[in-house]
Amino acid sequence: MESGTKAKARHVETLRGLACLLLVAYHVIGNDAGHGMHVSDGSPWRAFTEIFIHIRMPMFSFISGYVFSSAVADGAAFTTAVTKKLRRIGIPFVVVSTLFYFTFGSVTTTPVQVPLWQIYVLPYEHYWYLQATLLIMVFLLAVALAAGVWRAWAFALLLPVAIVIFVMAPSFDPNLFAIDSALYLLPYFLLGHLLKLWSLDRKLGDDPRIRRPVLLVAGGLALTLFVLDVLSVEKRIALDFSRQSAAGLALGLSACLALFFLRPKSRLLEWIGLYSYSIYLFHVFATAGLRRVLMTNLPETPRLVFFALALVAGIGIPIAMHRLFIRYRLSALLLLGIDLKPRQDRAAPELLPDMVRR
Repeated sequence: MESGTKAKARHVETLRGLACLLLVAYHVIGNDAGHGMHVSDGSPWRAFTEIFIHIRMPMFSFISGYVFSSAVADGAAFTTAVTKKLRRIGIPFVVVSTLFYFTFGSVTTTPVQVPLWQIYVLPYEHYWYLQATLLIMVFLLAVALAAGVWRAWAFALLLPVAIVIFVMAPSFDPNLFAIDSALYLLPYFLLGHLLKLWSLDRKLGDDPRIRRPVLLVAGGLALTLFVLDVLSVEKRIALDFSRQSAAGLALGLSACLALFFLRPKSRLLEWIGLYSYSIYLFHVFATAGLRRVLMTNLPETPRLVFFALALVAGIGIPIAMHRLFIRYRLSALLLLGIDLKPRQDRAAPELLPDMVRR
């Protein structure tokens, strides 16, 4: 028999696994015609990447907020919490982005490779998400420390402020530590955290009589906005569903809530979700490496075949890398941000500290 806590966590890992699939698929296809599968802007492949823009990274941040612990009783606890975040996120960010820079930097998005120091302080490839997430966590820990016993109310009041800032879409030059993206992700992170902090996950989700109407409202809104988004992508209607639009935010928030209270469970997605951090860190190494091999040896590989192979590689190879790195204390620390203790089980990722739990 599964414990209640573990059983309830299954749908969270399932959603994280779904977000992983969407993320890897996005990078396999490419963000524009010059990357990935080199598909044109009008192709169905490009449409697929665009219609999930309000679910991919928002879902990652929503789940990260849900499992995030913001309880800091004093300055010492704050320092300890920040130190753990720097270890879990900061160390792999520096090490893995450096490896990526020297391995693939010459063939990435910019024709002239940026100076090495810039990748640590400015957004670089997909590692911007780690910078933005670290900013969000440190900021919320500081708010929690200042608010004290009023922490839950402080975060509740912060959500509408974050939504207004999201819609205003301020830009910063220089965009230090991906602060633009931190403000983009903050509403999703806060929503997930508030569900846990106010026990709304249980109050709204455990009783079917309450969960059904919540799911109906959130799901109905998400489905309606998703259809409108698809029509907008196909240029059949003129609605603004850009990355940082009000309609896009409404779609992202309602989709996160609907999927969360739907409580889907899939053993495959749950298993993938357990390795989500490693997949995020290393999937581009796998997909870019496979693309180089196929372009050199089998340049006529059909797109659908390449997509399927790259998707499997982008999920499977990082999982294999995780299981290798976790065996050794130094590689676990530098590449995964995990400080292994003596006799700790090094095979089961669910027993290891989550990116945002500690």
